Amino acid sequence: MGRALLIITAFILAGGLIVLELFIPSQGVLTIAAAASLIFGIVECFLVSPWLGFIVTVVTAAALPVFILALVRIWPDTWIGKRVAIRKAQRAMPGGSIPDAGKLDKLLGQTGETITDLRPVGAVMFGEKRVDCVAETGQIDKGYKVTVIHVEGVRVVVREQT
Repeated sequence: MGRALLIITAFILAGGLIVLELFIPSQGVLTIAAAASLIFGIVECFLVSPWLGFIVTVVTAAALPVFILALVRIWPDTWIGKRVAIRKAQRAMPGGSIPDAGKLDKLLGQTGETITDLRPVGAVMFGEKRVDCVAETGQIDKGYKVTVIHVEGVRVVVREQT
């Protein structure tokens, strides 16, 4: 009965170390320890019976990817996973500093006033709308009138009015 308990403990320890690796950044030390525990458990199974060792090896080879995949799916929803994992991209709220590119095309030819220095990038007010713009050449100081001469995607190029 002692050897069976040792084998079960080795497999539980391997699973626990793999789970722990997701929460403690050990640079792979816990993963190596989990692999060693798993291999120890399999070797002990072969010492009990070659058939038991073979069956446990096949079951482990089939179950391990499923176990790891389940952890990877569950981990981002845990308290530490939410702090560490990269979140899905979120679309900017309407009225943010970068409006939709289609709406920027309507600015072509319009006149606005710089509300920050354009060195060469800065903010320009077009009526009630604040838009980040790029000066065509050089720098344009705050408070000057500018005209939109080119729109490409979200890049709005302005020229100082003379």
